[in-house]
Amino acid sequence: MELEELKNKVKDFETKAGFDKTSFSDFIPMFEEEIEILKNVESNKSKVDHQLTDLLILVMQIAYRYETDFNKELADWFEKSKKYYK
Repeated sequence: MELEELKNKVKDFETKAGFDKTSFSDFIPMFEEEIEILKNVESNKSKVDHQLTDLLILVMQIAYRYETDFNKELADWFEKSKKYYK
């Protein structure tokens, strides 16, 4: 699944579930909670996978609110990161 498709699926889900009014500031504690859980499950791959998915969904929830263009942002990131090439 492409990132734009995922972002749109998350937006559709949120709208249908009534979560689309969640503010940016409400996402921060959610991120912190998911990170704390992630720290404690590193030896369990399935739990790590689940936590990473939860974090990705949170990122997508914010991304559609800001109309983030991941194609542009990722291209910019990789271009700037070329300085790390060996």
